[in-house]
Amino acid sequence: MDRRSNRGQVGIGTLIVFIVMVLVAAIAAGVLINTAGFLQSKAEQTGHESSAQVTDHVHVVSTMGNVTYDGGSGTHEVDYVNITVMKGADAGDINLSRATIEWLGPDGAQIMTMSSGAASDTQFGLEPIRDEEGSLPVLVS
Repeated sequence: MDRRSNRGQVGIGTLIVFIVMVLVAAIAAGVLINTAGFLQSKAEQTGHESSAQVTDHVHVVSTMGNVTYDGGSGTHEVDYVNITVMKGADAGDINLSRATIEWLGPDGAQIMTMSSGAASDTQFGLEPIRDEEGSLPVLVS
């Protein structure tokens, strides 16, 4: 009779070890699935941001300006510059209020930001070609 009772205890111990192993495997699988979901959402977000950086850009259509020469001092002065831009292919709406222009000249460089009023040495102004209500300062198709 001793022999049969020992066999039953070994079977119960094996069953407990098996159940514990299944529980540990289930917890590990849950952690892996959660991590995979997190990594997938991060990859999608990075993909959208990368795509926006590549496609959301403007093309310069034309540039025109006026430069005057001061004969007394021998210097040139830029009076104004008109830059016509359009959205790049597959670009979404572009908020021009956050745009900057880097002006490079022989005497240095200047980063220009958008002005809500008149343009100056450090700010540029916007004038729509096709005026739609509420369209400024967003460049739409």
